[in-house]
Amino acid sequence: MIQRDVLLRQIQQLTHALVRIAEMITNREFDRALEAIDEQLNLQLDGSAEGLRRIPPERLLALCHENGRFSAQAAQTLARLLRLQGDAHAGRDEDTAAGACYGRALLLLRAALQSDDATVSWKIGTHLAELQHLTDEHPPGDDVASALQERG
Repeated sequence: MIQRDVLLRQIQQLTHALVRIAEMITNREFDRALEAIDEQLNLQLDGSAEGLRRIPPERLLALCHENGRFSAQAAQTLARLLRLQGDAHAGRDEDTAAGACYGRALLLLRAALQSDDATVSWKIGTHLAELQHLTDEHPPGDDVASALQERG
C-alpha cells in the first residue's frame, strides 16, 4: 500500500507540473520546457528527459506497474509528459527525438486502454489519433515501432 501511495503522489506531482510545461510549449519556450521535464523526472522518478526518451519500450511499460498490476493513470501521465517532450523537440526541429517521444507516448496510451482500470473518455481517442499522426510524421525508431506493431 505504501508503494501505491508513493506512485499516486508522484503521478499527482507530475500532473501539476504538466500544466506549467504545457504553457511553456504554448509560449514556444522549448528549452525551458525540456529543462522542466528533466527536473520533474529527476525529482519524481530519479531519471532524466533523455533517459525517458531512450528507455526501451518494455522497461517503459514496467514503470507503470506496481505490485504486478498495470496503472493506467501512471501510463496516461507519462504519455502526456512524453507528448509534451515530443512537442518541445519538434519545436526545436529535432525530429528523431520528437519521434522517440511520440512513439513512446502512443505505446503507453495503447497499454492504458487495454488495462483493467482504464478510464475511457472521448479525449483518449483524440489523443491516440493525434499521436498516431505525429508518429507518422516523426518515426519513433525501430524498437518502439516494433513494440507498437506488437500491441497494435
